[in-house]
Amino acid sequence: MTSFAPVLAGLGLRCLFVEDPEGTERLKRRLKPRNPSYVRTMPAAACIIFTPKMLRRIRRLGGQARMAQLTAKERSELARKAALARWRGF
Repeated sequence: MTSFAPVLAGLGLRCLFVEDPEGTERLKRRLKPRNPSYVRTMPAAACIIFTPKMLRRIRRLGGQARMAQLTAKERSELARKAALARWRGF
């Protein structure tokens, strides 16, 4: 809706969507039923507020997880690149 509505408005058009019952049935047959144990009662966005402090923590944890997956040689190579970038001033 972020880009579709302004395009339609700019062209002076309206869009009318009509459900295709046959298409809906085809889609329902292809999809597995939803597992109700994964359904949230509240939207996740309403529960979590992403503050700058929380985002820094998430980034730090992500970086630590990535480094844990690398070999010592790969970590050393990345550290060398980072040091060169700091000395060059980006």
